[in-house]
Amino acid sequence: MKNIIKKNSKKIMKKLIFLISISGLILSIIGCGHTRIETDTYTITVRDTTYERFVNNAPGNRDNGQIVPSSRTLNNTRDMLQTDSIVERHYPDFIRMGFFEGVGLIGSSSENKLGAGLFGLYPDPKNLNDQYTGDEDALFSGGIYRFGLYEYRLRWFRDSKNWTLGVNGLEIIVPNAYTNYTFFSVATPYLRKRFYLYEDIPYVSVTLAGGLGWLPSRYINLSGSLDIGSLGGLNFRTYLGLVAGMNPESSPQIDGSNEPKKSISQVFPYLGIGVSVLDFHNLVKETETEWKDHEHSSWNIGVIQMSALGSTAEKSVFDSGDTLAKENFIKGMSIKIANASIAIPFLNNQFYAGTSLLNILLLGKNEWAVGVLPIRVGYWQTLIADELSLEPFIEYNYLPSNFFNLGGRVNLALSEMLNISLVFGFATGTTDLGFSEEITDELGLPGDFSRPYFGFSLNISDRIFFPEHLRYNKK
Repeated sequence: MKNIIKKNSKKIMKKLIFLISISGLILSIIGCGHTRIETDTYTITVRDTTYERFVNNAPGNRDNGQIVPSSRTLNNTRDMLQTDSIVERHYPDFIRMGFFEGVGLIGSSSENKLGAGLFGLYPDPKNLNDQYTGDEDALFSGGIYRFGLYEYRLRWFRDSKNWTLGVNGLEIIVPNAYTNYTFFSVATPYLRKRFYLYEDIPYVSVTLAGGLGWLPSRYINLSGSLDIGSLGGLNFRTYLGLVAGMNPESSPQIDGSNEPKKSISQVFPYLGIGVSVLDFHNLVKETETEWKDHEHSSWNIGVIQMSALGSTAEKSVFDSGDTLAKENFIKGMSIKIANASIAIPFLNNQFYAGTSLLNILLLGKNEWAVGVLPIRVGYWQTLIADELSLEPFIEYNYLPSNFFNLGGRVNLALSEMLNISLVFGFATGTTDLGFSEEITDELGLPGDFSRPYFGFSLNISDRIFFPEHLRYNKK
């Protein structure tokens, strides 16, 4: 029997990568229509009339005592100019569009619990091996992982509000530590009905949902949830649900296993605690509000920030052993995925609280760390309107590595969704042993580190907002 991490099962990984690629393609096709464009065509008509008066008096004397026809004439000229005017208005055409959601499950298994931690995102690295068969004492027995979420308004029951039909690009449901019992499916359709308890940001709603997995696993997922969000694309949920389905013999998690090939059926209830990132929601009334008039709560929202870092480390992570590599200024790098910096509405609204789905910091060989959903607090200062900003921050990463990062960024916006940054700071902490041999062979055995660093960052699909964009600064 195998656990969810199949280090030696290349067949499963190849099929899973293929399914992720297909799900990404499906989501890309759907997501292309996330903006609705309405066009008004006007004909502008300008009419103008010019009056000219002339007095044509013949030379010579006049007898003013006699009534004679006037010599004054009046000419009027009428002009008409017509032009066409086309006005486009851009509206969001979705109720929900998100990047990733993770849910930690409680009660999906009484034995062989996965132990994935809160939101299903904090497994113990020491347990990610082929020998791990679960932990009976773990609180979180499994997890649900969704990539590429999209929902649009379903107009039925006489246009009743808050019904949606959506799809997840890829959904993985893990009830326990055994791969054979894991459900996953591409393009899973979901029907949802929301009951809003609070319709101001951040929204609070109760959601009833039903989903269907069809390829390669076949299952239904019925759930109710309490949802809070969205702020900077961050949402928090609690779930109560039931999953029933089967893995056919041809599914990758069975076909790639060394166990006898046979289909597996199961039914299990669950209680879940979830978080989603880069997950944006619209009320029905907001789908009738132009993009330019939508409210924003964050200083920065982005998909990925990649930095090349120089540090005082003795060895570079790129060091192949030759003298030249050891003399390179670039010793490491950092990668932050799914980032949000949410403005805190007090004082001048420039303080923020933020996080990232995944934070990888490499200062040098044997000096690296990984953080999931770190806690980041900082201050956002605009230096040049619409272009340059300064961002000092302090960040605490608690799992799986434990380290502090005191740093700063100077950001230059190149376009609405692309910017570059000058990064600098000081990081100190530790990474415990327990990561796989593939990682430690490449990056070195982790340990304690305390290093300053300096570098440059390229930020892709990363939007910086300025003071006039924040809803707190609008009258």
